[in-house]
Amino acid sequence: MILLLLLLVTWPAYQGFRMFRTYRFQVACDSAREQQDWRALRDVSLQWAAWDPASGRPWWHAAEAAQELEDLEDLAKCLGKVPQSDPKALMAYVEKANLEWTALNRPLEALATSEHVIRLDPRVLEIHSRVISFFAMNLQRSKMLKAIRIALAAGAEPKECYTYLILADVLTFTNGADINSRWLAASPDEVRFKIGLAVNTATELAMSEDSSRTEDVVKLNEDAMRQLNWFLDKEPNDPVLLTYLMHRAYLDGEVDRIAELLQKVDDRGVEDHMVWVYRGWYHTLNDDFAEAEEALREALRLHPLSPLAHHEYANLLRKTQHQGVAEQQHLAAYGKELRTQLQQLPTALDLTPALLLQIQSYAVACGDKQVADSIQSRLGSANSPRDEIQLR
Repeated sequence: MILLLLLLVTWPAYQGFRMFRTYRFQVACDSAREQQDWRALRDVSLQWAAWDPASGRPWWHAAEAAQELEDLEDLAKCLGKVPQSDPKALMAYVEKANLEWTALNRPLEALATSEHVIRLDPRVLEIHSRVISFFAMNLQRSKMLKAIRIALAAGAEPKECYTYLILADVLTFTNGADINSRWLAASPDEVRFKIGLAVNTATELAMSEDSSRTEDVVKLNEDAMRQLNWFLDKEPNDPVLLTYLMHRAYLDGEVDRIAELLQKVDDRGVEDHMVWVYRGWYHTLNDDFAEAEEALREALRLHPLSPLAHHEYANLLRKTQHQGVAEQQHLAAYGKELRTQLQQLPTALDLTPALLLQIQSYAVACGDKQVADSIQSRLGSANSPRDEIQLR
């Protein structure tokens, strides 16, 4: 009874003390803001945050001070300290991610922050765009496709994701080497950026050799391939390396090289649909038709919109004299034509409604209901805002 009475007496006093202390901190912050004394605002905010770590208000004041002082590192830190219970926490984390992606050039931290945002609320379109583009630029195909599917499921897919869906068989970017080089400068030990830079560079040189086979270009291309093989010795199971080298061997008809590379595929590689396309091609050439069909069906399960998977499946059906050749070949040709049109766009963002309709038709024919329905939703609501969080 005595303890209860003590609680009844002391609890209101404690609450009153907290309210008074909070009020004093707020007054001190307001005073520092009025005087534009940003260092004082930061100092008071940090004292407030240390006293009341569950409150988001002191971190917003600290973030404002950091912004006025043009201390972007501190700004990102303050935004990241805003507790999840704060009503505007999501906005804080989005702004932190944007700083990390751009001015701070911290791609690994940016990815972690962005994935945290998506877990909290998957409707933030601009964050999906960042994550999808990140995986695309360092050629992590399977992760890119998974990120696109997550965005589609949330109804918050960026327009460029439809371009990436069609181009996923062979990802090429004119600025891929530059972007991976910038990321590598921020994280010099990150193997993803090393391999992303090497493969993007090799792709550019291979395209240059196709268009202008000069002695210098040929030598540079040979040097690039030697570098890739050096990386393969260091990272023998890397899916990005393996699938690119398989692509080169596939174009050159190097069956033994494909077999050698397929032996190196581990659990990470089996999530990449192109591994299964090349496996299907290899088994078809060796008349291992059951294995070929299993591989190509898996490729199409992982990515129903793969023109190359449809092409190789048509070859398999033709060789085994099964029905469905015309249908698969039609899908392959349709997808290849779409790919050609998309490659001619200035950027992946320059997707027109007419091209979207073609992609939708292709998705319907491929049985990809999620993509077809998402495009229908986008085109059907072209004149009204979509159900996404608007942060700006």
